[in-house]
Amino acid sequence: MSASQFNREYYRRFYENPTTAIISAAERRNEIRFVLSFCRHIGLEIRRFSDVGAGTGWWAREFGRQYRSCRQVETFDASAEAARIYGHRRVSAQELAGLPSDLVVCRDVLRYLPDRQAKRAIARLASKCRGVLYFQVVTSDDEVDEDRSDMTGYFRPASWYRRTLERAGFRDVGMGLFVSDKFSRFDPFALEVR
Repeated sequence: MSASQFNREYYRRFYENPTTAIISAAERRNEIRFVLSFCRHIGLEIRRFSDVGAGTGWWAREFGRQYRSCRQVETFDASAEAARIYGHRRVSAQELAGLPSDLVVCRDVLRYLPDRQAKRAIARLASKCRGVLYFQVVTSDDEVDEDRSDMTGYFRPASWYRRTLERAGFRDVGMGLFVSDKFSRFDPFALEVR
């Protein structure tokens, strides 16, 4: 898949037009509230935040409204148009580098990459994340509204992602939340993790 397919029309259709968007404004706020509640629950102070594959930048904007104390917010996208329009650094997930972040978000990015590149991207996410990774991707196990969704990409089983993320040093705590093995204060009960 080419980063050039992610152009202004793509973002309008799937994110900006309320009648065709795949996620509503209320769902966005609730999703971020949920992730931040988990981070607070485990005692993770977010000093640096990274959004990988930021698209329109909605995650970072809403994160900034809900978590004002974070002073280091980074947004990355492989699309030249997204970088130009929304002000992201133009970097693909598989080229991600830089200082580690406490919270890393990678939302619906890796399904556009073939297996080898997706594995490389997960390794880069593991290097970037020192706390929590919020990872969302449509899998072959999901039921998807094909009329409202972008149906291009590589639809792998959820087990493929879980296994690859675990090998990279993440613990699956459910609902798209993965805790890095670098966050040593995380000591859950057995029923709280997969």
